[in-house]
Amino acid sequence: MLSWQVETFIKEKQLLAANDRILVGVSTGVDSMVLLHILETLQKKMGFVIGVAHVNHKLRATSDEEETYLRNYCQEHNLPFYSTWWENPPKNGVEEKARIFRYHFFKETMVSQHYQVLATAHHRDDQIETMIMKMIREGNLFSAKGIVASQSFGATGELVRPLLQITKEEILDYSKKEGIVYFEDQTNALLNMQRNRIRHQVIPLLKEENSQALSHFQQLSDQLSAAEEIITEQQKKWYQALIKENYHEFEVDVDSYLTFSQAQQFFFLQELAKKARKYYDITLSTKQIRQVMKLLSEEKAHWVMDIDQTWQFQKSYNRLFLSKQSNKDEDAESLLTLNLGESKFLSKNEWVGLFSKDKVEVPEKVKCWLEYRQDLGKEFPFSVVLRKRQAGDRIQLNKQLHKKLSRFFIDKKVPQNSRDQAWVMTDLKDNVLGLLPYVFSYLCIPKETAKIHYVLLYKYRKPKLEGETDAGKRY
Repeated sequence: MLSWQVETFIKEKQLLAANDRILVGVSTGVDSMVLLHILETLQKKMGFVIGVAHVNHKLRATSDEEETYLRNYCQEHNLPFYSTWWENPPKNGVEEKARIFRYHFFKETMVSQHYQVLATAHHRDDQIETMIMKMIREGNLFSAKGIVASQSFGATGELVRPLLQITKEEILDYSKKEGIVYFEDQTNALLNMQRNRIRHQVIPLLKEENSQALSHFQQLSDQLSAAEEIITEQQKKWYQALIKENYHEFEVDVDSYLTFSQAQQFFFLQELAKKARKYYDITLSTKQIRQVMKLLSEEKAHWVMDIDQTWQFQKSYNRLFLSKQSNKDEDAESLLTLNLGESKFLSKNEWVGLFSKDKVEVPEKVKCWLEYRQDLGKEFPFSVVLRKRQAGDRIQLNKQLHKKLSRFFIDKKVPQNSRDQAWVMTDLKDNVLGLLPYVFSYLCIPKETAKIHYVLLYKYRKPKLEGETDAGKRY
């Protein structure tokens, strides 16, 4: 029976657990209605609870009818129901933008309604479609693995696909046997979208060639996931050993890099590319990575390779730099990078450190200074930048409020000389994280129930007047 297969898969992959609060994304199509039905049959047996989230995309004449049906269904089955409308659908890129809107709503609902897990109805046919599409678009080893059974979602949630081992044919058979009502999206038959062409024209041919094609693609996906886990762990070790992160710059130890095989060099530079994309939204193509490998193999002392209009690779002797070209007006002396586990004197009267919560080390000479302390969660970046205030700097003070730092100083009646002495803390993408020693961004402050992982300490003292001692007395 299909519900038994799904239950077995859930237990094997440890997708769901007793006492989990699970938000089920339901479109009213056959896949999601079958998923909802199966999870309803399993919730008492496995000890979890479920709620239903639905997005009315307003793209079809039946959209309102489908939402009404699902709302009534949930009411009859005593299931919490959360819905939203997509009020202004775009004219272009509808499929991708709809997906972004949908998952944003799921994240918001999980946070506001305290769900730990999001469950979606992706199945085995979806897997092969996704793998083929990604190979056509990207040709990337790890993206070709397609859909995984579980992955992190949002800040603390999990996204699971309990039907991933089930075929579309099995889902349709189950819906007939159980008399499940669902709505068919007529746009799924249109061939103007790539996924539909693959679904209706390519996959049937693959199934005709080999009835085990779906199983083989899932097997390949599992193997790619395992390979990615191994390679990713090694990439992290290489990155930590060979790369130093600076403000708007990555510095690479070329001598160590050249001891790698060509395969290792490629995956090492691929990890650098991932970090560059994460921190600065820079896209390094496979072609550019190959160009860097070729230039480094020639062992020239100096060369420069542009990535885009503002970023470039630059080799200087045994160092390779991926860096943003400096603005000539920028005051480099006022920029400092602080990594996790480091501490620095910002001036003779200021000291700052970023530590793991159980490894705080404070120099003896600053222990009696004034202190600004901020506890931080696990999402706080390992590298931050300290700089002086710039025009347009803004900080998020609560869920809704963003405020210019200049306005913050005015509201708090901070004297002008104190404003000039304050330090702005940013991430490597120049997003403001804090203003020392006054306030931290709302996004950086852990919730009351969150675990504290790191500590930021800023120690300072007022400059002494001439002839004044630490005790404040004058000779």
